[in-house]
Amino acid sequence: MLLVSMLALLLFFSIMGMEIAWAIGVACMGYLVLSQLLVDFPTPFVLFSQQMTVGIDSFSLLSIPMFIFAGALMNAAGVTHRLVAVASALVGHIRGGLANVGVTANFIMSGISGSALADAAATGSVLVPAMREKNYPPAFSCAVIASAATVGPIIPPSISFLLLGAIVNVSVGQLFMGGIVPGILMFLAMLAITYWLAVRMNLPREPRPTLREVRVSLVDGAAALVAPIIVVGSIVAGIATPSEAAAVAVFYTLFLGFAVYRSLSLRAFLESASATALISAVIMLTVATSQMFAWLAVQEHLGRILTDFMLGISQQPFVLLAMINVLLLFLGMFMEPLPIMLILAPILFPLLGGLGVDPVHFGVVMVLNMMIGMITPPIGLNLFVLSVIGGVDVISIFRAALPYFAVLVLVLLLITYFPALTLWIPTLMFR
Repeated sequence: MLLVSMLALLLFFSIMGMEIAWAIGVACMGYLVLSQLLVDFPTPFVLFSQQMTVGIDSFSLLSIPMFIFAGALMNAAGVTHRLVAVASALVGHIRGGLANVGVTANFIMSGISGSALADAAATGSVLVPAMREKNYPPAFSCAVIASAATVGPIIPPSISFLLLGAIVNVSVGQLFMGGIVPGILMFLAMLAITYWLAVRMNLPREPRPTLREVRVSLVDGAAALVAPIIVVGSIVAGIATPSEAAAVAVFYTLFLGFAVYRSLSLRAFLESASATALISAVIMLTVATSQMFAWLAVQEHLGRILTDFMLGISQQPFVLLAMINVLLLFLGMFMEPLPIMLILAPILFPLLGGLGVDPVHFGVVMVLNMMIGMITPPIGLNLFVLSVIGGVDVISIFRAALPYFAVLVLVLLLITYFPALTLWIPTLMFR
């Protein structure tokens, strides 16, 4: 009764549009109030504050605001424009033109920010107006950027992998390495579907750059392209923890903005810091309230209920993975990635681990599932970001993004049932 009431409250307030952190918190508070009225040994209210404190008392979570800050500083310092210029020099002349640039620029940006929303906002603000000037269909312009940004949390560094590593105690370095091949597959699949759509829609292409223009763009963007090598390399080599590597990313970005490009002002620095504080506060509040939700779910044996239900259908790992993929894709339509991960990861990882599924493999599968949810209505956050930038309604963008949705699901199936695609590099580097 109490568990059903808590889940119903969470679903109701989420559908009503309440910020997810508050929806989770109100659902938990409703559980506590009902427990005072309906059971002989009610759950004390003091647990709410205690569990929220436990939820954010993790050293690995320190890296999240640092990576967010690094991404904000790179946008403020003009790094995005330089990376778009590099992408344009490499693929702009191929059929699809600026759409190819959008896919490639997001792939490059993914090695820096680790956030799908940050990449969508950064590249979208540059490329959507440019595509509008070249008479690209508005919905398609937004769809290609929204879809391409989903690769952000798959290619290292990744804020989602950092959170997942903290939740289920899986090596962040191995998760980072596990995302490389799936991220490349996503990039190639979206580049291929963009070319196919460009031929069908007769989209323009950019003029072929001269060798001098290619060289100039690569030299201008070289310093920015070094950033992911520094961050990921320091973690893999054991030189720095993810939190320390995040701090290195911030200092390197400051060096680029103030010393190399000289495009970062004090005002822009403070605005980036302010935006980072707000975003980090929302994330940490969600983590804190989700900890309370997870504690109550454990007390109500939600994990055992879900486990018994799925094992009652089948005990074959490939069948369970199919069911979990469907579940995550469905939930991704209605919930943001963070609460899905916080609530379900502690339940699903032990279940699949007991059946021999590698936690690094399933971690990448889970995050990719949630990234596909970023382009599915009604809660697809990438769709909303591009809707604001492009002035196109969310449903029109989703319809234009359906071909990208299809190829991303295909990549999801590939990495789900061919674990070697995910585990090859982690095995090579760590085991």
